[in-house]
Amino acid sequence: MRKLLPLLLTSLLFAGCGEKAESDIIIKDVGPTQNVEIIKLVDFADQDVDITFWHAMAGSLEDELAKITDAFMALHPNIHIKLQNQGNYGDLQQKLTLTMVSPDQLPTLTQAYPNWMENALYDGLVVDLSAYVNNPEIGIEGYNEDIVEGFREASVINGIIYSVPFSKSTEVLWYNKTLLDELGLTPPTTFEQLAKTAKTITDETGIVGCGFDSLSNFYTTYLYSEGKNLNPELDVTGPESVAAINYYLKGVKDGYFRIAGTDIYHSGPFGNGLVAMYIGSNAGESFVKQGVGDKFEIGVAPYPSVASMQQGTDIFMFTNSTPEQRTAAYEYLKFLTNTENQIDWGITTGYIPARHSALTTDAYINSGSLVAPIAEEATENLYIISPNLETDQAYRESAVVLETILAEPDEADVNKSLENYEGTLLGIWE
Repeated sequence: MRKLLPLLLTSLLFAGCGEKAESDIIIKDVGPTQNVEIIKLVDFADQDVDITFWHAMAGSLEDELAKITDAFMALHPNIHIKLQNQGNYGDLQQKLTLTMVSPDQLPTLTQAYPNWMENALYDGLVVDLSAYVNNPEIGIEGYNEDIVEGFREASVINGIIYSVPFSKSTEVLWYNKTLLDELGLTPPTTFEQLAKTAKTITDETGIVGCGFDSLSNFYTTYLYSEGKNLNPELDVTGPESVAAINYYLKGVKDGYFRIAGTDIYHSGPFGNGLVAMYIGSNAGESFVKQGVGDKFEIGVAPYPSVASMQQGTDIFMFTNSTPEQRTAAYEYLKFLTNTENQIDWGITTGYIPARHSALTTDAYINSGSLVAPIAEEATENLYIISPNLETDQAYRESAVVLETILAEPDEADVNKSLENYEGTLLGIWE
């Protein structure tokens, strides 16, 4: 068993939010990294450099990535970036996992969730970007001040910067503004208010008040609001965990909460008027608009709790790259994350720009996106879970536990279900 080390992250401070969970992000010891105390960009002005970038973007998202990449290559004619779509996220993860057995076959850059990269980090396959980013001469402009803190800190593992933010998102509250206005209700800002508002809607109209797309996100966010993190020290049979389950269970029993179930996401039921509010990703805006059409006015508000989960992928660089490729790839990463491109990326894709300077521009706020005007507030307080495979497994298993309980609420035995979950976690954490 490899030693677990704390992930040295800058603390996420939540002013006025009361007690927050202690930062306990952990990942297996990534072992020695290359010596990068002093980084100087390699001069390759007289030679061509080829970069390969694996990603999982499709449709308009892939088109926008190609547009930004073409603009970069126009500025740097001797850098040739080959974008390679690996299918969906599952396909990309599988391709990365299989290729890590033969590291020489890895691309220069890849899009990935941090937990996918655990073994690559341990095996020293990922470039330490710290000395690049922190160098005052060549660093990413405004990295520590302008990059959204929750997105920036998610790319730091054991105190080392291993990636840059890419397709980032968080959860928000989608609501039927027309209905809430008619009932004289305002968007809730706490879990307590959410339940109360949802119950009022159901009592007054018979429409289900609210649902959560991701049961795992609900569970970990509720725990976080109670000062607890999903980790080996968590007592899943304890009062905070029981309260989280009972919060949702009471709502389902009383008819003012629902789960997505076979609908997978609530955007469909929301558009059809079957649920008045739901918690889901901001990146689902196009599906919300498509489902609602002109039936009612759509409202969106920040997650109604002390924090929301940081979600989405980053871009990592592999160590099989040459010095010239690393220099070229780093210049490309800087270009992708500049303010102008972050505005375009956010407007076109629906992902949240990684920079405050992009989030606060008129171009983004007035882009027609429903999320854009509240994106700065929605990303103010973000939390993350540990980027390791064990925590990811425990996180996913929480959804199984919740769905089993909530699918048959009248038959639910919360204590027994959590005891079984505890047993499952013992096997995961050992």
